[in-house]
Amino acid sequence: MAYPVGRSSLPYIETRKAPVSEDLVKRMVYTYLTDPATKQNVPPSRTHGFKLDLLFILDLTGSQQPYIDSVKSSINTICAEILGSDHLNSAHPGDLRVAFIGFRDHYPQEDSFVTRQWDFVSDITRIHANLRSLPGADGGGDGPEASTAALARALTMGWRNDCNKVAVLVSDAPPHGIGSQGDYWPHGVPGVPDPLDLAREMLQKKITLHFVACEPSLSRFHNALDFYRGLTRITAGIVVPLLDARVMSTCIIGSALESLAIQDLVNEYRETLEELVPSREPSLVVKYLHALMRVRGRTADQLIMENIYAMSDDRKENVEIWSSARNLADAKARLRVSL
Repeated sequence: MAYPVGRSSLPYIETRKAPVSEDLVKRMVYTYLTDPATKQNVPPSRTHGFKLDLLFILDLTGSQQPYIDSVKSSINTICAEILGSDHLNSAHPGDLRVAFIGFRDHYPQEDSFVTRQWDFVSDITRIHANLRSLPGADGGGDGPEASTAALARALTMGWRNDCNKVAVLVSDAPPHGIGSQGDYWPHGVPGVPDPLDLAREMLQKKITLHFVACEPSLSRFHNALDFYRGLTRITAGIVVPLLDARVMSTCIIGSALESLAIQDLVNEYRETLEELVPSREPSLVVKYLHALMRVRGRTADQLIMENIYAMSDDRKENVEIWSSARNLADAKARLRVSL
């Protein structure tokens, strides 16, 4: 188990401006390298020029009601904080759109539905109406759930072309097919795409995927944490551990603002990237840019959080395997350990 049990207090987590971390620079360089289209992007004309499509992908199985309730109660704060940031313009509320996908599981593990969607809207009253229509948490069957089907559906949503795209997956369970215990479909659900392929398609569509790990439940599943870390890494996203539903808004706001900050940094340092990338290894580009930003005192919106996970070298290697494997079968054949 990755999660250290027996904690006497909740881990520290907040969203604030801070000196740009090396990890943020690494994700910025990765975003630039994996998205050739950014070289042709025209910088926004307005001071607050970004737009954001924010998709919540919510596990609606039996254990998730506290997290669903937290999203409902904090959606005003989430929208206000994002619109009030340096990246969007609160005078243009249409710059932020919010959508939802809910998922449970496949038949015969679940007979109500696999996924449902509520399309992108910007009006806060319509966002609230969509939240009110979310089914309550129920069902789910075996341990793994239909998160892969939800990711497939996410790709079909009506994303705008001229905006930042962020999807936040919230769950305490792995998908089918990654080697977790009690899986009715240990090799994946027939007819459902491989989640690693879906993440690569998200990358091509410039959708950043973050995962909010509802702990300690998530870490009780073999391979789950390492898999989600590898999956989100493909899209320059992160895994955010959540031990208390009351701080859900911090997780959502922080992950969204970090994605906007990364695009801001790509735009700001585009000329430097174009100069350095052809002649230097990416790791050296990261170190150079991080040092440059430190000298300049560059800050950015970041999710500052305590690391609650004990990650061995083998587990770090597994994360790399999940992020680079051709598919789930290829990854499982190469895993260093099974956790």
